[in-house]
Amino acid sequence: MSMNSLVLAAKGIILGIIMVLPGMSGGTLLLILGLYKDLLADMARWRLLPYVPFVLGLAGGIYVSGLSLTYLFMAYRNFASVLLLGSVLASIKAVVGTRPAPNFWRVVLGAAGLAIGFAVAGEPMGLSDGAAEPGVLSLLIGGALGSTTMLLPGIPGSSILIVMGIYDDILRYLAVLDFFRLAVFALGGLAGVLALARLLDMLFNRYRLEIGWFFSGLIVGSAKMLLPAPPFAWLQLVVAFVIGFVVVWIWCDYRTE
Repeated sequence: MSMNSLVLAAKGIILGIIMVLPGMSGGTLLLILGLYKDLLADMARWRLLPYVPFVLGLAGGIYVSGLSLTYLFMAYRNFASVLLLGSVLASIKAVVGTRPAPNFWRVVLGAAGLAIGFAVAGEPMGLSDGAAEPGVLSLLIGGALGSTTMLLPGIPGSSILIVMGIYDDILRYLAVLDFFRLAVFALGGLAGVLALARLLDMLFNRYRLEIGWFFSGLIVGSAKMLLPAPPFAWLQLVVAFVIGFVVVWIWCDYRTE
């Protein structure tokens, strides 16, 4: 394996570990790693073979990070839920930026996203132990939206999975290596990247703030899924919220405008 392939694999591992964390934008990290422009250009030309080491490293990083988070959910579900709550709320800073420039239509889009997010969000994760498994269509759509938004700097793809209510399901499938459901999710992700990335990138470049306001509304509205279930250990929950919020808030300072 050449040095360039090793470097790509290492960058894939780093991206895989971080992008699974809620509130973290894969697109921002691609910019930091110096891969964003070349990756999008090569994907548009279907020049994918040189990125095989990157994809393998990405898969390994996702597995390690997903396994760790799955253990956190199983052993400390309330702690994990509130950690996610702080993370996704802080990620709004990255979605709309430090200069949100509100106007009438952006506020309307934010309110619409808030209403939709609240309406479609399921019950809190702390109460959802008996929830039904997501269907094939949900996994396909989740894979498509998660992978596509991952390519947009400032938009955390993991937050989209939380909005859809399948984030913890995907982590569980990684932990038990449910290859069928993971393959369905990956197929949706591949389809989203190849079919929607260019269109969404074009729209995002043209309507960045409008899309950001809508996504922010979605994130806030769906945050009810991350509320803890009683009994509450208040000190632990406050600590979890602060850790999640502060880490992502600081991370957002590294996004590229």
